[in-house]
Formats: sequence, C-alpha cells, structure tokens
Amino acid sequence: MGLISTDSRELRRLDLSEFGIRRVPVHVLAAKGVRAIQSEAFETHNFGLPVMPEGLLLELAPDVYAAGPELCFVQMARGFSLVGAVVLGCELCGRYSHFSEMVSGYYERPPLTSVEKIGEVVDALSGLYGLSRAREALRWVCDAARSPMETVLTGELFLPGRHRGLAFVRPELNYVVPLDDAAAAVTGTRSCSIDIAWPAVRRGAEYDSLEFHLDPEKDLRRKEALEHMGWTINTIKLDQMSDHAELMRAVALFEDEIPRQPGGPAPAEQVAELHQRLLKATRCGVGLERALFGVPVSHGAVKLHVRG
Repeated sequence: MGLISTDSRELRRLDLSEFGIRRVPVHVLAAKGVRAIQSEAFETHNFGLPVMPEGLLLELAPDVYAAGPELCFVQMARGFSLVGAVVLGCELCGRYSHFSEMVSGYYERPPLTSVEKIGEVVDALSGLYGLSRAREALRWVCDAARSPMETVLTGELFLPGRHRGLAFVRPELNYVVPLDDAAAAVTGTRSCSIDIAWPAVRRGAEYDSLEFHLDPEKDLRRKEALEHMGWTINTIKLDQMSDHAELMRAVALFEDEIPRQPGGPAPAEQVAELHQRLLKATRCGVGLERALFGVPVSHGAVKLHVRG
C-alpha cells in the first residue's frame, strides 16, 4: 500500500453518501505531523505513529480507505468512557450492529472482528498515545453477543468491582452445548446455545427478549435437555432489565455458584449506576424519528430489531 492522501480537496470530490457517510464532520485519520484540514466538514485526527501497520485500513473503493474495525476500536476508545469502549467492542465482536442513526434498535450480521484480533492490533500499536484506554476496555469485551441487551447484561456481570460491576469470572456468550442422543430426542436438535455461560460450573443465564422465546413448549424442552446434560439455566426477563432490583434478585439465584474475580463486586448502588450507563451506551429507549440505515439494504437482507 502506497501513501494515502488526506488532502481535503480530494475528499470534497467524493460522494461520501455512497459509503453510508451522511453526518458531518467526517473524521479523517492523518499521518503524524500532518496539518489539520481547515474545514467544518472534516475533523482531523493524527495517527500518532510514523508508520501504520499493514492491514488496519479497508479499501472502500479505488484510493478510498476507512479504518478497519480493530483500528476503529483503538481510535474511538481514546475518546470514550471505559463503559462506552466496552460496549463498542462487544458490538464489533458481536453479531449485531446498531442502526446508523442514534436510535434504539439493531440488525443482525456476522462479527466484524474478535477480541483476539483487536488484541493483536493493540500490541502492534505499542507506543500509540491513548492506547491504555483501549487495552483496559478490551479486557472486558466478550465475543459473540447477539444483541445490545446481551452486551448490557454481560457487561454488568463481568466488569470488575473497580469498574462498578458484579465481578463474575469471564463468561462465554452463545456457548454451544452438544447434546447426547436422549437430549437430542427431546429437542429435535443436536445442540443448544446458551446466551451467557460458565462451562466450568455448567451454569448459564438466558436473556428472554420475548422475540426469541415465543414458543414456551420448545423452551421447556430445551431447558429439560440442558438439565439432562448437567446444566442449570437461569432466565433474565425483559422487564427485569428495566427494574434493577428485580434483576439483582434474579442474579442472586446463581451468584453463589459462579466464581468471582479477586476483589469481588462493587456495592449495590454502584452496580445500579453501571446498569444505567450500559443501557444508555446501547441507546436503550432512544426514539425512532430518524432513518435507520445509512446505506441501501435490500429487503430480507438483515433481521431488524426495533426497541421503543
């Protein structure tokens, strides 16, 4: 890859809406020492290192590049709170994206990256200003979340006491449990997926979003199959996510069964504050008065989830 220009005259000639970029200012990453672009339509960010490692930029079109998901995490984490950076990391490493505007809802898609890949980039960028925030936030990011609410619940359970969390040891998200013949005969499938799982102690938590749990009979057979395989599953319902006292009563059912991190959980009032910050970071409750997508999406291409 040769030199990449950040000349504002070249940027002005581009129709950035073709790439789903509709809001201003457009954030431009420039080499160390390059003068900021003098335009209200652009905000210049100096990279901070003389050379950028290969593979961190994505080519959108000939001679048009954008930061890849790993570099995006590193750059954005510098200006985010730790909670905001963790939520961003879970989205990038998860199976969903928020709508392009600041509204409540998301659509499903394959993961854009992983905790491991972001970690490799963080190591490669050693010495970059502000890298410590990205490195600390990445410690609390989990792969494979399927929704913003899974991110909220996982963040609250996994973040340590010093970050106002409940400090359970790292869970596995959407963990697949193979079933033996007897359990498979009950469910009609060869495996079951658990939203938030601790395989070492065979404990799991399921977030009941209503949408994914519309068949009570099927859910019962699934739970019986997992119990046959030695798992205990607790269910977190949607209304408990909006009533923190109810959520803590649900967590109390399994808190003595799952190991904690050193130092233990934060005080209850701090955990409640973290819960609200996580909800806010995932845009929970934000209205739907604006467009949902920044790029054309064909009918049936993605699965939409709209939350009021």
